[in-house]
Amino acid sequence: MVLVSPSIAAQSERLLLRPLLLSDAPAVNLMRSDPEVMKHTPIKPCNDVEKSKEWIQGCHTRLNCWNFCVELLPSCPDPPPREGTRVIGLMGAVRAPEIGYMFHRDYWGKGYATEALRVFLPLFFAHYDGEDGTERFEYAEALTDTELVASQRVLAKAGFVYVETREGDFENPVLGTRSTMVWRKYRDAN
Repeated sequence: MVLVSPSIAAQSERLLLRPLLLSDAPAVNLMRSDPEVMKHTPIKPCNDVEKSKEWIQGCHTRLNCWNFCVELLPSCPDPPPREGTRVIGLMGAVRAPEIGYMFHRDYWGKGYATEALRVFLPLFFAHYDGEDGTERFEYAEALTDTELVASQRVLAKAGFVYVETREGDFENPVLGTRSTMVWRKYRDAN
């Protein structure tokens, strides 16, 4: 089982990145049930907490998957998405070196994704450094739909560079055949 060590966490001015836990399933389900949040993913929206638990368990059993929750810090002026959770997003290695993120729609356009990504990348490169049996990656790679301009902006602000577009390489369950833009952030890039 590949769980992020509870000792690994990172903080920014407004956010805490901490390991994804099975107990986060209700917060994860808030995002996974929103059609707009899931629109550019390979998964259809589903409002089933048990399916969200299964998804989290799947993250914990794949060797190339290393995921975090993104929480609002108590000092952040924005209200949490619902009582009992401060989780507003997910971020991690989905198939290392590929990274990905997902945020509750109420927190889009506020700079949270960029802030969280900047905090996550040092964790990613420290974890995937070739030590202790992990593979070493010289870059983190992110994939985005060619029409998902907001995500492209997040990646650029976090220091990723555009590499290529893969035409018609992705079958989206809602949108059909899509093209993917590939972005990379290299280990030694500032």
